[in-house]
Amino acid sequence: MSLMKKIFIAYIVCFAIGTAILFSYYLPSTDIVKITGSEVKRVDNDGPISADNPADGPTRDVYYIYTINENKKIMVYRNEDTGWSFPFYFKFNSADIQAQAQSANDANQISRIVHYGWRFNMMNMFKNIVSIKPVDSFEASTFSFYTILKFAGWFIWLALILVQLAIPVMIRRRRERKELARPDGSIVE
Repeated sequence: MSLMKKIFIAYIVCFAIGTAILFSYYLPSTDIVKITGSEVKRVDNDGPISADNPADGPTRDVYYIYTINENKKIMVYRNEDTGWSFPFYFKFNSADIQAQAQSANDANQISRIVHYGWRFNMMNMFKNIVSIKPVDSFEASTFSFYTILKFAGWFIWLALILVQLAIPVMIRRRRERKELARPDGSIVE
């Protein structure tokens, strides 16, 4: 195998893994949970402000929502506006979502939470909630607009990979046609 083929395969693998990681983080996911509590914390770029971590820059309020699923697994979500910035969920209603979460907690209600992101305990990273809707039970369908958006995102990811694979094929075919062309412009058969 030539060096160019090895470089191209390495590029495709890195591109596929890198874009899969980005899509996995930014595309919405759905969880069916029971909300058990919520709170607001003042944070800066280093995390929640406390005696160990005093504020050393601009601060903001971040809502946290505590949940438990049907398997008794506990999960903490953050509820923070995305505003006009990336990722483009145009979320400006974190206070309203916090009120919905508190209402669901008070009513002992099961909810469908749509979120993006990952939960890493060691890095103090939380999934960010996009929306909360009440459901009847843990067996409720998780199909929604966000499910369609997630499938569309993965379809786009696959299309990007196929385009990356098609480019060298198109370049090779064009180079072969030029090599077969005669000086007068006709093609050798």
